[in-house]
Amino acid sequence: MIRTCDARLRTGHGHFAPHPVRWLVRWHPHLAVETRNRLVREICLVATFAVLYEEIGRHMVQAGGAAASHALLIVSAEQDLGLFREHAVQAAIIGNDTVTDAFNAYYGGTHFLIPLLVLGWLMFRHPAHYARARTALAVTTGLAFACFWVFPVAPPRLLPARFGIVDTLVAPDGSGHFDSTLISTAGDKYASMPSLHVAWAVWCALALYPVVRHWALRALAVAYPLVTTLVVVSTGNHFFLDVIAGALLTCVTWAAVTRIGAWLTVQAATRRADPGRYPPGPAELPSRRRSLAAGNPVRIRSSGG
Repeated sequence: MIRTCDARLRTGHGHFAPHPVRWLVRWHPHLAVETRNRLVREICLVATFAVLYEEIGRHMVQAGGAAASHALLIVSAEQDLGLFREHAVQAAIIGNDTVTDAFNAYYGGTHFLIPLLVLGWLMFRHPAHYARARTALAVTTGLAFACFWVFPVAPPRLLPARFGIVDTLVAPDGSGHFDSTLISTAGDKYASMPSLHVAWAVWCALALYPVVRHWALRALAVAYPLVTTLVVVSTGNHFFLDVIAGALLTCVTWAAVTRIGAWLTVQAATRRADPGRYPPGPAELPSRRRSLAAGNPVRIRSSGG
């Protein structure tokens, strides 16, 4: 009788180890090296953007006059387009303290948390999708920072009183007194155009939709930017044009990163298929040297007939 080999791990008492333990033992060396290096790189990237964000914030402290003027330009453009409805949207929730407090908490609490959770989930559960998503988020954020620097815009809550839009954190009618350090520092004061809240929310939907399978999770991914739009407008933090600009910025960036990534993949595959016609680039030279040092021949074909 031939006994099949049971590769499952056993504990000291002869019982089979649970699935998480088997997974950890099998993949721990990989996680300990490559994941650590990747985490270090990603943390450095996040730190770089944090420094830039703080620098832009200090610059925009001096840009109050320009930001107020630009906000009036946004109002004029929305009036011409029939989009200036921020006051009506805010009026629908401003009388309910519970809803107002929930929206304020959502505005300050999800902006950084949800994208970080999505990045971590993609890194560990769907690494094949991580690089594109991370690059798209970084490019989107960098372009938004450039817009904040060049064209600071005050949010609707800082418009003159004649427009009727209030700051829900300090509303004089008693509603919206939900204040916290996180909400107060969730964004620079004049970083309204484009809406980075909406840009990141749309990014979350684009990153999650292809990798989740259950219909409820996909519906949640689609609903997240829609709810975010309602929140940022009703709390007086963004104009509708800010929302449109943020969504367009993310979609265009995602499409560009996807196309460029596909082109680079084709180029790399072409070089591997015909190394004689396409000399190795700087990134390929170390692997060629390691191959030669190991005694593996590297075929080089001449470009002539």
